[in-house]
Amino acid sequence: MRDGVRLDTHCWLPVQAVQGKPAPAILLRTPYRESTMGFKRLGVLRYVEAGYAVVIQLVRGTGDSEGRFAFAAPHERSDGFDTVEWIAQQSWCSGAVGMDGSSYAAMTQLAAAVARPPHLRCIAPAVPVLDHFREVPYFGGVFSRQHTLNWPRLLQIDDLSNLTGGFSGAKTMLGNEQVLDRLLSRPLCDAADGMLEGDFLAHYREVLEHPRLDDWWRERTIGPDEFAAIDIPALVVNGNFDLAIGTLMLWRGLEQHAPAAERQLLIGPWDHGQCYAGGAASHGPYTLGDASVLDLGGLRLAFFDRHLKGSGDGLPWRERVRLFVTGRNSWQGLDAFPPRELRTQTWYLDSGGQANSSSGDGRLQRGLPSGPPDRFIDDPAVPFVPALASAREPAGHFDLREREQHHGTLVYDSGPLAEPMTVVGEPLAELLVAADVPDADLVLWLAEHRADGQTIKLAFGQLRLRYRDGFEQERALVPDEPVLARVPMTYIGHELPAGSRLRLLVSGSNFPWADPNPHDGGPVAQATVMRVARQTMLHDAAHPSRLLLPTLP
Repeated sequence: MRDGVRLDTHCWLPVQAVQGKPAPAILLRTPYRESTMGFKRLGVLRYVEAGYAVVIQLVRGTGDSEGRFAFAAPHERSDGFDTVEWIAQQSWCSGAVGMDGSSYAAMTQLAAAVARPPHLRCIAPAVPVLDHFREVPYFGGVFSRQHTLNWPRLLQIDDLSNLTGGFSGAKTMLGNEQVLDRLLSRPLCDAADGMLEGDFLAHYREVLEHPRLDDWWRERTIGPDEFAAIDIPALVVNGNFDLAIGTLMLWRGLEQHAPAAERQLLIGPWDHGQCYAGGAASHGPYTLGDASVLDLGGLRLAFFDRHLKGSGDGLPWRERVRLFVTGRNSWQGLDAFPPRELRTQTWYLDSGGQANSSSGDGRLQRGLPSGPPDRFIDDPAVPFVPALASAREPAGHFDLREREQHHGTLVYDSGPLAEPMTVVGEPLAELLVAADVPDADLVLWLAEHRADGQTIKLAFGQLRLRYRDGFEQERALVPDEPVLARVPMTYIGHELPAGSRLRLLVSGSNFPWADPNPHDGGPVAQATVMRVARQTMLHDAAHPSRLLLPTLP
């Protein structure tokens, strides 16, 4: 790199390049060792067979790369630029370079593209994380302890057998006493001691030192000028079952600030990993059908052929947006996202004051509310965990029946739908709430209650109420004084059939995925005292709490 740091870089050349005929190159910049979550195991050497040079590089401070690891740091931009240009100068490269990869390897694509290396022709980012206060590590301002412990641990180890902290499954976390103790220990700032080392321990502590959207986070975020710089072709991939919102944030930013560039958005019935590796004909409680299965590697090859070789027509459809609607189980082509045909439906929360659990009287209705408030208690020392659903992961991840039967969960039910309803986009909840403590969390699940009795998660959202006016500042609650909380929710692409019910679940915690709120209003990193919160949901003519749903006619 320009500062003399050497990065662990592996190159695979096609036969033509070995024989002296330069080839286009595809670069993946990743923090993952091949022995843990490398891309070679996902079939990227297929690109070599198709006539591409493939370059996989470990970012600073990971694998055998020199330098210090720093999460999404500005040097990812210069390192990406330098690597693209180094590849282009090699005798085996034609001078045309594309980038590929998902998650962090999608973030490194964007960092390089922002720096505008002259030989970078196109990118194919899948599920990048862009807004660190609407996704990890501060989802809605709520610190994700389990992710911020386990993700750096994944970078630190050289074998997956050493990952004992439950990176993706609650059962592992709850069934290991040492892991559970670490997830519940206080203060938070000491929780990584003895588990993480070096730069990875520093990452955990740095994240806790920056609980607001400050300059440290801004230099790790893409703004309007950076979006405008990404004016090259892009294949952007998202999944119905992925909690990351960064992909759609990327798409909107590119559409607004670099509208002339050629790009396509693909949203399929996939979780985070499947957005790169591909999915199957079923997922958890969803039977999707064979038509849902796409050869994502083949689609990326077609994209690269068009933009790196100048051959072929690219993706086998002409629409700029292609998305899969579960329930209906079909692909839909659109010329824009959000779809121009979207209509917002407003559903108001109401009850007789007893919306606790699915046995209560909470309602979702189209008319204005008039009922008394609902109340629930959140105790951070004893957070509710749906044990059976956790034991049945990953399918149990969708199952909200235990949660909705808990008295600490408010449940608002639409009643049987008279006709099918297709929801495509990110719902928004606008809730009038209060609490008897200086700070509290709102955790929301939007669900489909099926005729067979299952309650299946469709979307998720949460907000730490100290950030109700934005993540740049913290404002304590005045005890029992109502405030407006606007809670964006994750993407849905689903058709609810007639006779099913729409349900909104409201709670105060989502352990072990989110760290329980101590409720004292002070710095969470140093908090040692837990307070019980008594939270109130208002829904009357003066306080019309509501859910805004993006629907297709």
